[in-house]
Amino acid sequence: MTPRQFYAKWGVTHEEIAFICSRSNSTVRGWFKRDKSRRFPTAVDLRHLAVMDFLLEHFEEIPGELRSRLCPPSQS
Repeated sequence: MTPRQFYAKWGVTHEEIAFICSRSNSTVRGWFKRDKSRRFPTAVDLRHLAVMDFLLEHFEEIPGELRSRLCPPSQS
């Protein structure tokens, strides 16, 4: 899934996309540029967004035990 598709579908910020893909904010901003300095996401970045899209689409269908492994409660 492309960053533009993910952004449009989920209404997330560039910072949240950066977090999902383990990239810097400036790298993600570069993905959204339309000039010659535009950057392009790697296949790994596209996969991270596709996996996150799947998880968000099917979150309630994921068994509780698996969900807690995927998204452990924060330790505050």
